[in-house]
Amino acid sequence: MENPQTFDNETFFFGEYEHSLDSQGRIAIPRDWRQEEGETRLILLPGRDNDLLLFPFATFREFLQKAGKLSLANRELQAALAKIGARARDCRCDKQGRIKLDKNMLAAIGVTNQLKMIGALTHIKLCSLENWQSSENLGDDAYLDEFQKISESVNGFSFGGGV
Repeated sequence: MENPQTFDNETFFFGEYEHSLDSQGRIAIPRDWRQEEGETRLILLPGRDNDLLLFPFATFREFLQKAGKLSLANRELQAALAKIGARARDCRCDKQGRIKLDKNMLAAIGVTNQLKMIGALTHIKLCSLENWQSSENLGDDAYLDEFQKISESVNGFSFGGGV
């Protein structure tokens, strides 16, 4: 049976979960977010909003392929790639579906014991419980404006003037 969150070999992440870290700094990835067959491999990167981001390895590989086609003489690009390479962590699920998270990265976002895992459609957002406010709590529908912008664009070109 096909994983309900996998379509045409692409994994999508829906929902939100609270998890406790074990003594070794591991968390269990929800079953729906893991590969049914083969290894579940995720790339961990610091985010911009006091969070960490987990990307499927296939998504990160696509980024690497695009980056490899860009000019190696571009100083800013090389600096950005070096920062990404220095900060990225390769996380592979063990047999129980757990990944080990970098303790320094967790400390930087204020996580000591519990964290929130948010399905961000194309990736997973990790943050402290205090730093996450779900849209139900906020009553905020601004995300729908961004959804509309994406829906109205084709290949990065927008056809509409907005909402």
